[in-house]
Amino acid sequence: MRFINLIKPNSTWVARYKDDTVDAEYVSNLLATVGMGPLGELSQEKLHVFCVFNPLQALLSYFVGSHLGLTCAVVSPRSLDKLLDGFDKRQLGTIITPLGRRSPSLPADVEFLALNFSPPLLEHERSAPDSHRPARFIFCTSGSTGKAKRVVHCETSLVSNAKVVAEYLRLSDQDHSYCVFPMQYMYGLSTSLCALHSNSIIEYGDFVSPALVASYVKSKPITVLPLLGEWSHEVSQEWRRAYTPKRLILLNASDRLLESQAAELLPWATEFWNNLGQTESAPRIFALELKQFKNLHQVCHNNTVSVGYPVDKNIEVKLVNKNATTGVGNLYYKTPFKMLGYLQDNGDLQEVGTYSDSGDLFVQDDQGRWHWVARSSHTIKVNGELVPLTSVTNKILNYKEVSGVGYVTNKKGELCTFIESSTMNDALRVELTSLLTHTLRGKRSRVSLVHKLPRTENGKLDLSELRQKSLENSKINNLNQQDM
Repeated sequence: MRFINLIKPNSTWVARYKDDTVDAEYVSNLLATVGMGPLGELSQEKLHVFCVFNPLQALLSYFVGSHLGLTCAVVSPRSLDKLLDGFDKRQLGTIITPLGRRSPSLPADVEFLALNFSPPLLEHERSAPDSHRPARFIFCTSGSTGKAKRVVHCETSLVSNAKVVAEYLRLSDQDHSYCVFPMQYMYGLSTSLCALHSNSIIEYGDFVSPALVASYVKSKPITVLPLLGEWSHEVSQEWRRAYTPKRLILLNASDRLLESQAAELLPWATEFWNNLGQTESAPRIFALELKQFKNLHQVCHNNTVSVGYPVDKNIEVKLVNKNATTGVGNLYYKTPFKMLGYLQDNGDLQEVGTYSDSGDLFVQDDQGRWHWVARSSHTIKVNGELVPLTSVTNKILNYKEVSGVGYVTNKKGELCTFIESSTMNDALRVELTSLLTHTLRGKRSRVSLVHKLPRTENGKLDLSELRQKSLENSKINNLNQQDM
């Protein structure tokens, strides 16, 4: 199944952003105009890039890419440089931007086209899906080296994975999803495809704060909400003010859901799904519905909620290098929804094996549920020595005031730890500093308590901003020492 199969004549789905709305008829009309212009002549082999400014433009770009069978990426202007970093311009096709918007800074000698995402209404019959090959969509990950990896997916695997999710969530045409996650990343796209598959409403918002998300959900008939565990306190504080939803399916969109976060959110959910996937695997490998458990603690390991069971019978998982005592091992998975491979700088596709290394350590409990334990190589170099951070991270997150941790090193090679805390208490900072020093066997860390850790547009920890904060803190410390 392809993206363009979601615009069949009986489709009733609706996508909204602010005052703009698109539906299947709107998309059908757009695609009827696309083939008439230069977009219809684009090579299917080169990498083409849709540079978009809002979620509806992103959604429409996926449909255009599907219709034309392109190899393409959908990015925001701020992510364009990351996508093209080091990529051979000879393998780069066209940069496609919305008509009427100023084009972002582009590499020299790169072609670009302006696409009218609001074409005039045409009188035409809807055509059946064409015979073009399925599109290939490229998604950027941060990459362990700092250089982004370009993950290549066939559109059919993404739609198939969303179909599985929509079915286990039992979504219907009466549902109304609210999504503030960017469409050019896996979670925003998956949420959108689930809504389109179930012929329901998907509404997009701009993320400002968890409290505003919670307030919006209260004021609208929202029934499906993906959210981050880190939002739990602010969201529940807002919902305590006269909110009793008849139907509200909460979906955890964070890499790790803490027991304390889940407990805070559970009272508001009619269903609360923890799930886990990766950009490489498609968004869902595992899922677990938490409302069915009276005792949440029974499905937790190291203060982290279980990700549950594989979402499809065709998904196979196994542990490699399993510890005989703890049962912890490296998780490898085989899934029909996984990526095709990585797009290299020279335009070649680096294919992957049958089983993929998740890069994570997992353990399975006696009920068959899977538990995330840590990153396989969660280390950071401090003064030239690699330091494991899994153990200390778990200990820090056990503090009820703490909802997140981020690490960077400064120019001196010192470890700088930023801890997201609801309490700006110097006694807590001193206690956590002592904990770090003891756990890391004497290696000291500069600990800073922050109300919110900086995050990128897809919700990941923004390490570049953390490094900037570390630099600013270092300057303040130097000034204080000079004044003494």
